[in-house]
Amino acid sequence: MCVLAVAGCAGSSRTEEDYRLKAANTAEAAASAVGTARLATEAAGRGNTTSAYASVLLGEAEKDLAGAEQAFTSRQPPDANADRIRGEVTDALSAAGDALTAARIAARRGESTALAGHTPALAKAQDQLDRLEERLS
Repeated sequence: MCVLAVAGCAGSSRTEEDYRLKAANTAEAAASAVGTARLATEAAGRGNTTSAYASVLLGEAEKDLAGAEQAFTSRQPPDANADRIRGEVTDALSAAGDALTAARIAARRGESTALAGHTPALAKAQDQLDRLEERLS
């Protein structure tokens, strides 16, 4: 049992550069998940998919985002500058998660035409993550 507990801990990054690159990779993975969600809301808004199918896509995107977030937040930032990076990334991940959750809820309620209304929030979250990834790389 102890082995499982230790295996789940990611530990710390030894340098700020290593931490920054892990943050960039996290932002990239999160932007990809949000991009998938964005495509689903756009397709639903055009009537090209059902809310049930969009719900599945959005649920999977939400799981992907949560996985990226968990992997990143389990890392210990090595210094105060890394603390700032951590704050920026977790804020962007939180905004993306909120946008994804709202879209998934709408899809599960069968509001397929209303899903297009979630596209701007997803686009904003994706753009924020893309800019963050670019700046940290």
